[in-house]
Amino acid sequence: MLRLGTDTKQHYKKSLQDNVIAYTLVLPTLIFFVIFTVYPFLNAFIISLTKWDGFNDPVFIGINNFKKLINDKDVWNSLSKNLQFMVFTVSAKVILGFIIAFFLNQKFRGVTFFRAIFFMPVIMSFVAIGLLWKYIFNPNYGLINSILFKLGLSAPGNPITWLGDPSLAMWCIIIVDIWRWTGYHVVLFLAGLQTIPTEIYEAATVDGANEWQKVRHVTIPQMYGIILTNMIFCLTGALSVFDLIFTMTLGGPYNSTKTIALYVYETSFGARNQFGYATAINIFIFFIVLIITGVMIYLMNRARDNK
Repeated sequence: MLRLGTDTKQHYKKSLQDNVIAYTLVLPTLIFFVIFTVYPFLNAFIISLTKWDGFNDPVFIGINNFKKLINDKDVWNSLSKNLQFMVFTVSAKVILGFIIAFFLNQKFRGVTFFRAIFFMPVIMSFVAIGLLWKYIFNPNYGLINSILFKLGLSAPGNPITWLGDPSLAMWCIIIVDIWRWTGYHVVLFLAGLQTIPTEIYEAATVDGANEWQKVRHVTIPQMYGIILTNMIFCLTGALSVFDLIFTMTLGGPYNSTKTIALYVYETSFGARNQFGYATAINIFIFFIVLIITGVMIYLMNRARDNK
């Protein structure tokens, strides 16, 4: 009994030492997380409960900012633009990214070159991309209208105003965003594809599976985690898109491309200087992203379990 008690005490002492070492190693990361994530969020939440113009002392008004945004038509109009942007960019980037990654995962001459080409737009700045595509979409001397004119599909006296037409401007930005980010998602999908053991494909071949069946029953189920990660990245990017719109259209024409991020910018730094209200909108968007992400994780896990 004495020996058993001694062994238990030594085991407890060693376990305590291991825990102290582990927590000591985690502590710096935890401190950074609290300083740069938890504290800013709590501070933002406090600001969202005030009326503040960024200069004078903030005045506490409770949840009035949140009540105001519920009835603010501009908030919901901006969110509708984000919804349009999100549906098409998330779908296109995930589907195109997976297809391109699947082909770039094959062994053929020049595959490294093509991988670099697809990733190149990712390393370019948003401002440079916005100005480049603004020039391409220019109705008078832009590349697209010049090509259409050469092909006889556009009259020189009646050019298509891509970024000046409320029905076309958002679609132009969607195309640019897809072009900009698809390469990034290709890299993520490539990383996932290269982790799938070849033995699984060999077993599927022995069972008589064709190429499509391998993709459907082997590749896609093995990629659920990567697909979910890509979708979450696309989702957060779609709800925070700002740079492209700011450089290409400034939210116009007639607010047809004004997303929620641009509306928050105008609310906080524009003529109104309503920092408290703008912060409340950001808090609201944060919880929207949190809910959508949770639903996506639940649905993906459910689909994987059903497989």
